[in-house]
Amino acid sequence: MDVKKRVDYDVVIVGAGNAGLVAAIEARNGGARVLLLEKGPRERRGGNSRLSGGHFRIAFDRGLPDFEYLLKDSVLPKGEIEIEPYTKDDFYGDLMRVTEGLAEQQWTETIVSESMNVVRWMKDQGLMAWSLNPGTQIKQDGGKLFWPSGDVVLTAGSSGETLVEGLFGIAEAKNTDIMYETAAQSLLTNADGEIIGLIAKSREGMIQVDAKAVILACGGFEGNPEMRRNYLGEGWDLVKLRGTRYNTGDGFPLARAVGAQTCGHWGGAHASVVSEDSPQCEAVGSIRYSYLFGIMVNTEGKRFVDEGENFIGYTYAKLGRQIAKQPGAVAYQIFDAKAFPLLRSEYDNALHAQSKTLEMLAEDIGVDPDTFVQTVEEYNAAIAQDGSFDPLQRDGLRTQGLKPDKTNWAQPIDTPPYKAFAVVCGITFTYGGLKINNKCQVMDTREIPIAGLYCIGEMSGGLFYHNYPSGAGLLKGAVGGRIAAADAVVWASRK
Repeated sequence: MDVKKRVDYDVVIVGAGNAGLVAAIEARNGGARVLLLEKGPRERRGGNSRLSGGHFRIAFDRGLPDFEYLLKDSVLPKGEIEIEPYTKDDFYGDLMRVTEGLAEQQWTETIVSESMNVVRWMKDQGLMAWSLNPGTQIKQDGGKLFWPSGDVVLTAGSSGETLVEGLFGIAEAKNTDIMYETAAQSLLTNADGEIIGLIAKSREGMIQVDAKAVILACGGFEGNPEMRRNYLGEGWDLVKLRGTRYNTGDGFPLARAVGAQTCGHWGGAHASVVSEDSPQCEAVGSIRYSYLFGIMVNTEGKRFVDEGENFIGYTYAKLGRQIAKQPGAVAYQIFDAKAFPLLRSEYDNALHAQSKTLEMLAEDIGVDPDTFVQTVEEYNAAIAQDGSFDPLQRDGLRTQGLKPDKTNWAQPIDTPPYKAFAVVCGITFTYGGLKINNKCQVMDTREIPIAGLYCIGEMSGGLFYHNYPSGAGLLKGAVGGRIAAADAVVWASRK
């Protein structure tokens, strides 16, 4: 192939989200000459990580004292702070539980054991803006701020944008070369089957990058409606895209072309709950995660899911799939006045219907009033009388005899006014990916590592199946980024 330009590096990294940036920083620390390829323009750089909340799920034993180093340059919220410990056993157990035991065990153990180490390393590199996650903070009587065990506590600043811009700043300060609006097209191999670079397409034309190692960090296929339809099924080409438009699955065919093996849950995806009126693409700022404190009904006025199965971080990423199965692929979150103080800030000034009666609310949202009122009355009557409502923990306040039952936080819907928020499925990232070993080397279909080829972040498979615990994605990318970069530097030095 004719190329306009030919450049030479030790390590080239395809994709400049959290995983790719961490890999670039670690590779530069090891003395490698590094090129980072970003498919998007500079102002949209950072992939899915830029659109994330910047949250990291980590294991810790003592509570607040474990965060002192990370938060020493941060402004903490005023008031007494209590954070319940979240041990490595807790974290490992949660990952295995939500993935129905399918997560690759050794990789899961690595993610968990390295969770605190990697965020401390990021702090050491100069990522200063760590903070406590306000989205999982609960304010108790007396003003105490409380984070329950299992909720995500740590955030890189105020958003994913803070995270990626901080990492870009560190990478740039370490003289990492970056090419924007540049997409990898194919991998180059020598006669021994080793990766020796790639061909990329930029605005100026085709570029040949000679490199001793290539790290693929270019995400899943959530931005590709055709692939969503082919792998996820009927209707998935139509769902809202929460993730970046640039994750279109380009990395998979170029990896397969050199014999890469795929693995994981190719029919699964992080599919959460967004407002019906959110943008079709990159629908950020429209999440609707307070469903724990009300009920959800479909357009027929019927409940279809256990709204109180667990805390948000363990259910939100699978709930979108359930909504997508409903008539018209839309549902309504219903709250009465008791729940209004518990709603997250995203509900403030959001489009909704509000009425003094349930009948009027049903008419406002276009649901049959008789069916809707019957659903609410049956739900209210099924709530057990021997428990007390407690948003700080799984309180066991449940219904009995419904299909489905609500197993926590079941309060009667009986205090006007009533509000309804229309919600749909929003896909964030896909679960299927390339098979890697414990060095993040890509495995071929013979179960042999492809020399010089690595894969990290959302493009690697084998960790998430069926569901996803919040904050684990950025963590997975950061841990993998360090591992892949360290091995790539060693490999490059030998070549």
